[in-house]
Formats: sequence, structure tokens, C-alpha cells
Amino acid sequence: MKKLLLPVIMIAIAITACTKEGATEGGSENKPDTTVTTNPVAGADSVVTFQDINVGWSPNSSVYGRVFSSKSGTVYLDSNIPDSMGKYIDLAFNYLGSIQMNFLSANDASFDLSISGARTTLVRNYVPADTFALSAFDTLTHAVTLQKLYVTNDDNNFGATDLPLLVFFKNADGKKGIVKVKSIASDHIIADVKVQY
Repeated sequence: MKKLLLPVIMIAIAITACTKEGATEGGSENKPDTTVTTNPVAGADSVVTFQDINVGWSPNSSVYGRVFSSKSGTVYLDSNIPDSMGKYIDLAFNYLGSIQMNFLSANDASFDLSISGARTTLVRNYVPADTFALSAFDTLTHAVTLQKLYVTNDDNNFGATDLPLLVFFKNADGKKGIVKVKSIASDHIIADVKVQY
């Protein structure tokens, strides 16, 4: 009986290891500028974290994309959005100058890129510091906190001098998330994202 138990345990460990690897959001297809730091466990209280996302603002850039999917953990170039991913694009970035930029839904009429299958995301670009602190974002690990967020389209903008700041969103699947816009470079912004699994 003991001789049979050891092979069964070895097989169970191998299956568990494969399952954990497959549970990592984005898998091995993550772009080098996107790091998944949370290995999510399926459940209502799980959070997926993406760090150092680079989001560009120039249309048709060959370096930085303007739309982000929390399903794949990828920022897509304007010219490289697979038709199958359109419905999973959560956010688009709109840059009208260093004092006027915002996130919006990828199917928003004011966004200059047409994305096949894009669905509506609600985006709240202005979140007062007393509503949700930057430090609270850094320690956020439970999706129940995200679920409590009030998210509605506010059509607000922010500027480089406002950074760092938080942006709330709720995607078409009802999952809520927060973008922490950390800094701005010469042709892109750098952000972290936390979203319900």
C-alpha cells in the first residue's frame, strides 16, 4: 500500500504546480514592461496586480501602446490589437497635453482609435485623497475593498503636476480596479494597476 501512495502523491504535486503556473494572469505572454506581482487564487476576494505599466500617448507609436487589458495584462500598440481582445480592453489613455490627460473607455466617442468589439468601462479620473489614499493602494490585497469603490464616468482630466494619483474603473464584466499613475516620462506614463480577479 505504501508503494502505491508515493506515486500518487508525486502526481498530485505535479498537477498542483502546473495549475498554479496556469493561474498567473497573463501567463508567459506578459510584455517585458509589465510585471504581474500577485499570483491570484480564484475567488471573490482575489486581486491581480500589474506593476510598471508603460502607457503611451502618441497615436500609432511603435514603442508604447495606449490601451490596456487587465485580462491579458498587456498594453497594446494601436496597430497590434487582436480582434479577439477588443472586448477585453479595459482602458484607453487620452493625452491632450501635460495638463490635460485622462483614462476613458476604449469605445468612447472622443477616443481616436476604433477597437473592434470594445465594450464600456466606467472611469473615475478624479479621486480625492480623502476618498482613497495612495498608501492604501500600495497595501491593497483584498478585492472586497475594490468592490466597495464608487465608480462612475466623471469626464475629468489630470495633469503631470497632480501625480502620483489614483483612477478608479469598472470594466464591462463588472470588475473594479484602480490605476495608480506614478510618473510621466517624455512619451508615456508609468502606472500600477490592481483589479479584481
